[in-house]
Amino acid sequence: MMYINEQDTPIQIPPDFKQTFENKFNLNIGKNEIIKMKNNNVITDRDIKIANFLFKFKFATADQIYKLLGEDKTKVNLKNRLDKLVKYRVLNKFMLSDFEEEHIVPDSLQIYCLDLGGRYLLAHYSNQDTTDWYSTVNMKTSEIISKNLVATEFYLRIKESVPEKLLYFNVEPEFRVGKKNVIPSFEMGLKINEQNRYFVGEVVREYDFPIQFREKAFKLESLLLTNAWKKYYYDAQQAPVLLLFADTDLTALEAGKLISETTEMENFRLSTDERIQHTLHETGAFLKYIKEELMLKEIKTLTFKP
Repeated sequence: MMYINEQDTPIQIPPDFKQTFENKFNLNIGKNEIIKMKNNNVITDRDIKIANFLFKFKFATADQIYKLLGEDKTKVNLKNRLDKLVKYRVLNKFMLSDFEEEHIVPDSLQIYCLDLGGRYLLAHYSNQDTTDWYSTVNMKTSEIISKNLVATEFYLRIKESVPEKLLYFNVEPEFRVGKKNVIPSFEMGLKINEQNRYFVGEVVREYDFPIQFREKAFKLESLLLTNAWKKYYYDAQQAPVLLLFADTDLTALEAGKLISETTEMENFRLSTDERIQHTLHETGAFLKYIKEELMLKEIKTLTFKP
């Protein structure tokens, strides 16, 4: 059996891996019991914060939840708490392997998601609209989970770097352009020099080439290079900047070439899973594609400077 180990960093998730969940999703979770647990402080405000985060971002590792909370508590304590929430059915967790297994392997990378108990909690203790949430939201192919985790990671890096600039961050927003749906990996709004600036992000993996990414590029072009974006960003002076996150520099180069050769888009920047761990506004966290030389150049991105 091949599975993703928790020591693997940065996390490389192969295509076609299967999920093995800790708990089978079912409907016999006592709604009233869970609400009472919150009322009796067995479930805390911090637990609600975690559930809220997973409702919004779908998937996160224990490390990412640790970064989100930004607390002094140890990771071991947090992991124990997350596993307690999995027992309460507020959360669920899974590992990824080449075959679906009976049980989660202890040293595998464990990825957390919301369970039905979490939905009940948020319906009572948050202003989230949970009516459209079903447990099937969590049942995804490893390719999609991989992209979700990168979007989650970039959000956490932005929150660490420029929390005062961040207006909002949405994963998998849906845009209508004519008769088509355009669904990038995320969208983000920042306040820079008293102006609202917007970004649309797409996570690209080597296995997306050429067909999937080419199709996606055409869709993104239809949003960003026509007036379609104005419907969603009415208060912006210019179209959103496109940010592309690749698994390697080589994939980033391919993405730059494809966008330059097949679309008219010029206002885009590239990065990789590894590069977003650098200080975001310093040289090398982001790359610019130089069309004349068919190469990538490391740049400074002062947008992300505190």
